[in-house]
Amino acid sequence: MSRGRLVAGERMRRLLVTPFLVVLLLLLIPAGTSAHAALVALDPVDGARLPASPTSVSLTFNENVSLAPGGLRVIRPDGSLADVGDNVVTGATVTQVIAPLDPGWYLMAWSIISADGHVVHGSATFEVGDAGGAARPGTGSVLPSPFEVLLWLVRGLADLASLVVAGAGMAWLLMGARTARVRRLWLGVLAIGLGALGTWLVIEIIDGGDAWLSTEYSLSGWLRLGLFALSLAVLLVRPARERAAAFASLAAVLTLAWGGHATGSPLTSVTQAIHLFAGVTWMGAAPALALVLWDRGVPDDAAMPVVRSFSRIATVALFVLIAAGSATALLLTNGLDAGITIYVLIVLGKLGVVGGAALMGAWGRRKLPTGDRRHYRRLFLTDAALLVVVALLSSALTLVGPHEGHAGHEGHVLTSPRCSMVVGQGDGAFGAAFVVDPGTAGSNDVLVSGVPATVQGVSVELLHPYADGSPVSVPLTASHHGWEGTAVLPFTGRWTVTALVRVDTFTEARGSCAFDVTP
Repeated sequence: MSRGRLVAGERMRRLLVTPFLVVLLLLLIPAGTSAHAALVALDPVDGARLPASPTSVSLTFNENVSLAPGGLRVIRPDGSLADVGDNVVTGATVTQVIAPLDPGWYLMAWSIISADGHVVHGSATFEVGDAGGAARPGTGSVLPSPFEVLLWLVRGLADLASLVVAGAGMAWLLMGARTARVRRLWLGVLAIGLGALGTWLVIEIIDGGDAWLSTEYSLSGWLRLGLFALSLAVLLVRPARERAAAFASLAAVLTLAWGGHATGSPLTSVTQAIHLFAGVTWMGAAPALALVLWDRGVPDDAAMPVVRSFSRIATVALFVLIAAGSATALLLTNGLDAGITIYVLIVLGKLGVVGGAALMGAWGRRKLPTGDRRHYRRLFLTDAALLVVVALLSSALTLVGPHEGHAGHEGHVLTSPRCSMVVGQGDGAFGAAFVVDPGTAGSNDVLVSGVPATVQGVSVELLHPYADGSPVSVPLTASHHGWEGTAVLPFTGRWTVTALVRVDTFTEARGSCAFDVTP
């Protein structure tokens, strides 16, 4: 009975280790290059009231951009475009010359491709002459759209696969983790990575069109896909050529340092490549180490050298991670020109935890008794606990972004509407009313009522056929009437409003209805 309990315990630990490491590594994917282009200047600004028609409109971002289908356009109240000629892109600025505008409200809508290959959509309104209404502040919707969530999950899975594939190759070559389980891990994650990479590329092409294909980030993605396919083919067709497959896997990871926010800055590319290589050594090789440690078919005299080799290499990698991560953060924040922001504080916290892990690993490796497998398992679990903290901090970095806090990054939005809707599904669904006052073209007060008092936030997205897929997002503020805000509706006719209700930290409920705006 005692032996049966031990065997059951071993099985349970093996079942728990793999999903734990998968979730952990997904959070640990380097966040420095994933921040999208941020709008730093908008002319005219959102909600501007201009005494006379401007001759052109422009957008300026914090990095060089290119055009997605649609580009920058100005839409008249009748749905026609006021554009004269094509968009002009000069580095980080997009300009569009426009025809003279009559008094009224106008919509600016844009679709651009940032340096990291992400397609950024946005919109803003401005008034010419005395069209009534007033400017109002705005931010984005409460939570990302389902499309953004899908894109993040697929992209995250592809990047996670890159780390684990390269880590398995490194563990096989440099750490002696040459077991059947490690080979199966290598092959399985390669197959998953190919599927995730292909899906991500298809989604980006659908969203960004042919223009996205010309970006350096797109080219690096296709190169990564090809290197993954080469690694898989080598392992299947020529099983004894693990060295070639390992080098191809490592090269695939290094493509993550090419393109994106590192474009045009060789130093940033170098620091990011070093950061990735160190991350592969510490994080990517961890699943292979776990498979060796908890494999009862591997004797102690075969497992211990693998663990010691991992410990030595990972300790060095951690110190390299600190140096490369610090340099990358300094470059991405323009030498801390915005001061000590939330992003910088999180980076400092992450560096402190990683430094502590490096020192603890160096000390623990010297103190461990030779050949005691249980002590190595404890050290690995301690290291994994520190990985959880680093994972949470890395995840926080993806939410904040390196440019957060810079002047002019306050966000720009527009607005809209009136009707009834059902929000959510199943037992948690509830009815809500959407009201617009006065419900005419121009500035309107917006109210969503009937929402439970326990929700954490509400915003609305307003879409008109003229806007061609660029909704107007309006954040709302809680009041004794419900959730209120101000919106400009530049077009008459039928609008569709979608209410986004943040029920709790992890749940968003949606509901939609249609309403008409009169002249």
